[in-house]
Amino acid sequence: MTKIQYPTLDLFVYNLVEGLASKIEDYWVTLPDKLKEKGYSTKINDEDSQLLDFLNTISAAVDGSYSRVNFEDTNCLRYCCSVDKKIELSDIALNITQIKDLAILPEVEDLPTWKLSGNGYLGQTWMISGWTDPDHTPISESIAHEAYKALIPQGHQHQQSGEFLGATVYELWRGEGRWDGIAKDSHVIIIFYPDEATFAKAADYYNDWRYLFYCRHKILWAYEQGRELKLRLLEKYKHSLIDINSISDLSKKGLHELKIELQKNINTVSRYVQEINLLQTQQHTVEVNWRNYENKRCTNIFQNEKCLEEFSKIVKEKYQVQLEKDYLSLNPGLVILENVTATIRGMVEIEEAQRDRNLTNTVAIAGVGLATSQIASSIIVAQETPPQDIPFFQTNAFWWSLTTGIVASLILWSILRLYRLISRFRR
Repeated sequence: MTKIQYPTLDLFVYNLVEGLASKIEDYWVTLPDKLKEKGYSTKINDEDSQLLDFLNTISAAVDGSYSRVNFEDTNCLRYCCSVDKKIELSDIALNITQIKDLAILPEVEDLPTWKLSGNGYLGQTWMISGWTDPDHTPISESIAHEAYKALIPQGHQHQQSGEFLGATVYELWRGEGRWDGIAKDSHVIIIFYPDEATFAKAADYYNDWRYLFYCRHKILWAYEQGRELKLRLLEKYKHSLIDINSISDLSKKGLHELKIELQKNINTVSRYVQEINLLQTQQHTVEVNWRNYENKRCTNIFQNEKCLEEFSKIVKEKYQVQLEKDYLSLNPGLVILENVTATIRGMVEIEEAQRDRNLTNTVAIAGVGLATSQIASSIIVAQETPPQDIPFFQTNAFWWSLTTGIVASLILWSILRLYRLISRFRR
């Protein structure tokens, strides 16, 4: 009967590190003590300080390691644990569960997160491996499904298969569609190698797998962020875009209301620019990581892996195209918002100019009336001195000067009004 020798479970967890370097460092520093509490001996690797080995030989020959590495703005924490024994295929799920439940696995909620739209957790990939005994014994698809359920009890929804170093590769995951709404914690790779020598050879490629998974999760994360940004932009600014159809209503508003409307639109444009630029950033992230993924996939290591090729094709033909369309479809909204803002700014400037002109005319009219009144008063007083026992405001000089000032003001007001009417008629 076929058995699996040296069952091994790997977990690759990817998390953005911006602003969280100290938390990641704290997490790493506390690992040795946590492992010792569980009865494991630990040792920092002499050749790589970012590699922490652990060992437990009390109940079973269990050994493994934690390692960490940064890819640009992303931290990858890898957990690896193996049990040196043979297991029956019928016990594969039980043994995988036992390895998973060693209580030293990094929990996603314990890892640092970084908020953008959601948190900075990009995703994780499980890898189940070992070799078959007797050698070159194929593993059925149903066994792969049982192993998957040991990690993801809900079971898989999508799968594809391929080959690597002569072994069948099963890739399984969950999602709303085959390549849409992919659950970040559902991706599992299952590889049982044909013999011990091939299993040992495969150990040299773990860093390559780690980088491929990094590119994959960064692409999926950026695509998801881009789609969320589009929906948010449409929902958040649809009222601002609709309001332009009733732009005539703005003409009914006073200067104070127009200034409020102008400030509101300036703030809206500013936020819209920030978020649409962020959408373009996600588009660029998908493109860059797809190229990196392709460069790694097209090497001699993974050149013939059909399962890796399908994902690359989806990214090129769907993800990149969709994000580009989203960006182009939202750009006109920015132009509309900018035009609305420019229109309101122009209306404010016109209202302010009109207010200043009215103020100037009022001052001019009042000045002419006051000057005329003073001149008339001086002339009348010079010709006829008012009686000393009568208040000035009761004298003829006061009333004649007041009447003269009012008449002069009315004449100037009539002249200015006639000028404005002639100016409008000429336009």
